[in-house]
Amino acid sequence: MRILDSRAAVCVQLYLISIVDIHEKGDTALLRESEYLLKAAFIYNTTLGNEGNTMSFSPFSQSEILTPHKTAFYNKEHIVLPNHIRLISTGAFSKKHKIRTIEFPSGLTAIHAKAFQHCQSLKEVCLPHRMEILGKEAFAQCPHLKKVYMSNHLTEIQRETFRKDRELRQVLFTPKSQLKQISREAFIECTSLEKILLPPKVRTIEERAFYRCKKLSYVRFPKNLSYIGNEAFYFCAMDRLELPESLRVLGDSAFFKCSQLTYVRLPESVEHIGKWVFHGCNRLQILEIRHEPRYIGDWIINKAARIRCYKGSVVDEYCQRNGFTAEYISEK
Repeated sequence: MRILDSRAAVCVQLYLISIVDIHEKGDTALLRESEYLLKAAFIYNTTLGNEGNTMSFSPFSQSEILTPHKTAFYNKEHIVLPNHIRLISTGAFSKKHKIRTIEFPSGLTAIHAKAFQHCQSLKEVCLPHRMEILGKEAFAQCPHLKKVYMSNHLTEIQRETFRKDRELRQVLFTPKSQLKQISREAFIECTSLEKILLPPKVRTIEERAFYRCKKLSYVRFPKNLSYIGNEAFYFCAMDRLELPESLRVLGDSAFFKCSQLTYVRLPESVEHIGKWVFHGCNRLQILEIRHEPRYIGDWIINKAARIRCYKGSVVDEYCQRNGFTAEYISEK
């Protein structure tokens, strides 16, 4: 008996993960979301017999999957999910307005897209540490959600997961967090979020991840962070930035209209500085760039600010060409 080749195993996994949601919601678009589906926490075993003509599957049983038609009687203030539940499918608890708190089973491994979207009364979420998948918009537009405890095994916060959770104040990670990516618009317009301590393995913050989080005054950036996407921190409230030496890309308008910033020094690892990256930061006085980036976009600061750099450097040439005031650093 031999294991299926990797392509066959991928096809089997996509089928097993997709079929439950497609059956319940008629959402064939889920089949196209291969990156997301490949990560889903299904237990499966796929083999070929000696003759190459037999195949067996072992996914979660139906009793281990919580689907929308099974959740009708859960619409109450405090719910405790059964210990045997391993997966919560797409939209399972969407618009259940009475739910305030939830106790998840320790063995839960996946919450699919929009599972708790529009839960108007939900106040706190504590994700079990075995959980590996948190689908897009899983807790979007929960207007009274205040605190979230994240799972250790989660590697990505999908797009729009906490979109417009306007009372969200705390997102807490443990030191053992495996999180590597915060996807686009994950926390867009979480307007009460004031501080976030990102765990050490995060490498990517995608476009608009914290867009218009207008009270966000402190972010602890992890030492391995390499990418900050376009408008990632647009209109936030940080008064200082401590960017790591691993950072390589600052996307367009990454810190646009962060009006509390007065001084920023870019780490020498930054190779790409997107256009308008600090434009609209009306209190910014000095942007210090001590190295020679490969790319500098247009209007990276307001004309009232100064760029501190070495005379004759690429950055100095950029200032002269674009009419910015250069303040020279004394040579060592």
